[in-house]
Amino acid sequence: MKPVNENGPPQESAAPGRLESGRIDYRELEAGGLTFRVPVSGYLFNNADCWAKVEGSRARVGISDFLQRSAVRVLSFEPPRAGLRYSIFDKICSLPTERLTLDVISPVSGELISINPDVVESPDLMHQDPYGRGWLVELELSDLDYDIEFLMDCEGYLELARAKLTSGGPRRSCPCTPRGAVYRRPDADPSR
Repeated sequence: MKPVNENGPPQESAAPGRLESGRIDYRELEAGGLTFRVPVSGYLFNNADCWAKVEGSRARVGISDFLQRSAVRVLSFEPPRAGLRYSIFDKICSLPTERLTLDVISPVSGELISINPDVVESPDLMHQDPYGRGWLVELELSDLDYDIEFLMDCEGYLELARAKLTSGGPRRSCPCTPRGAVYRRPDADPSR
């Protein structure tokens, strides 16, 4: 694994008057003939290879470099309607690819407030810049304090991806906490 820097010009975001940095520091993983990147900081990942970039009370959501490289080529992005509410692990939308249909699973809970029109017009942005211009939707967060227990940082996601790329090792196929328990609500009964 090696750190990679990507420099680029600032990009306009969907919110008028805001700019995102064009610089993202990455860690790179090479395994099984596949090389993919994971941002070192600022992104949280779920076990379904989707990310959230939290900024204040909002988060942009997209698919990881690992998922987009596995998909070969996303053919289209049919966005959901703005105003819909999602809980963590809800399906936001599906992405048809040349091989299969990918489900975008929400890494955070919230109300959909924005859709990336550039990706609707050019789904290849998910492949060209999955952590920048290739974001899919933006959510107004509703329960980040709860959701964060289920999310991974760069190192945690690299560990999961490494396990997915090799035949051995642990695989998390459920929305489990690091301790293995699944809770949908903070008041859930842990004995169930």
